[in-house]
Amino acid sequence: MDLQAEPAATFDRRTTWQADISQPNTRLRFQPDPFTSGETVTIAAEIYRRASDWKIRAVGQGYDTGLAGLATDYGINVEA
Repeated sequence: MDLQAEPAATFDRRTTWQADISQPNTRLRFQPDPFTSGETVTIAAEIYRRASDWKIRAVGQGYDTGLAGLATDYGINVEA
């Protein structure tokens, strides 16, 4: 049996997406500009805790280096 990987989906000018996060009395909607560099992985938003409060940050970062590029940016060693 010959198994081949499916080609990765690529974000481009035609791809539109948004992050829509809500809770009672608060709503975040973020729609980044279209990606144009062959990105296959994106970060829409970061949710994190600072002191005793939860924070949400709109990011809209794309990676044309795939999941390995994202992991490397967060300090994870990825072997090829």
